[in-house]
Amino acid sequence: MIVFTNDKDRLLTHFEKDPVLFAYHIGDLDDFHFPHCQWASIYGDRPHIVDCVLIYTGLRVPTVLAFGLTERFTELVVDLVDLLPSEFYAHYDAAVESIFTGRYACKSFGPHHRMTVKKFTPTDKNLPADTSIVRLDSSHESALNDLFARAYPESYFNPRMLQSGRYLAVETDGRMVSVAGVHVDSEQYQTAVLGNIATDPAFRGRGLASVLTSQLTSELLDAGRRVSLNVHAENAAAVRCYEKLGFVTAHQHIESYFTLKK
Repeated sequence: MIVFTNDKDRLLTHFEKDPVLFAYHIGDLDDFHFPHCQWASIYGDRPHIVDCVLIYTGLRVPTVLAFGLTERFTELVVDLVDLLPSEFYAHYDAAVESIFTGRYACKSFGPHHRMTVKKFTPTDKNLPADTSIVRLDSSHESALNDLFARAYPESYFNPRMLQSGRYLAVETDGRMVSVAGVHVDSEQYQTAVLGNIATDPAFRGRGLASVLTSQLTSELLDAGRRVSLNVHAENAAAVRCYEKLGFVTAHQHIESYFTLKK
């Protein structure tokens, strides 16, 4: 039986079984994100969580994070699927895809790696002389949206995250041309997930995103964070960039957009 819970202690105990797989989940326990979360769980004989699916409602389209640890995870997804929104993005184990597609039309974005820092190695690249790094805040939202429209229109960008101070951008001649940021950053739970890393197509191949990602990762590690990120498994250039910085692949999942069948 599904139980929707807000018990942070039991949720954290469950997610700490694999803090890389559940990096988003742990970060979303933070009060900054928690009001936008629904935690669909199943319990064992004792009052501990066996498996859990997170439904995040803080963006225009909800996001479902469905990663299991036990054989009961499929049971949870089967019971939950009729309760999900009419449209949602999802990060999920491949084994449960058929449960979603039985009820929802699927636009797949393919396999993705969950990477985490094993031994951080800062980049030795330097920015071109005509560029500079800027730390972003809410006043940069419009310029950042313009960059995403050119470079990364499918981004999962939550403008609230600019309040974190963990967005860095490269500017040249007053124009934003590259950015690296976070999806979650929790001091309380010492977890951060990098994201929304993008470079204007006209400025790619210069190492701009590598420099930003290196600096941001260094800051987060110095602050005591466990640092993770997602990257498309077929984006070989990005994977190589992250591997050079000391990231390793810990898990693989699928990302898709689902809409209710008519």
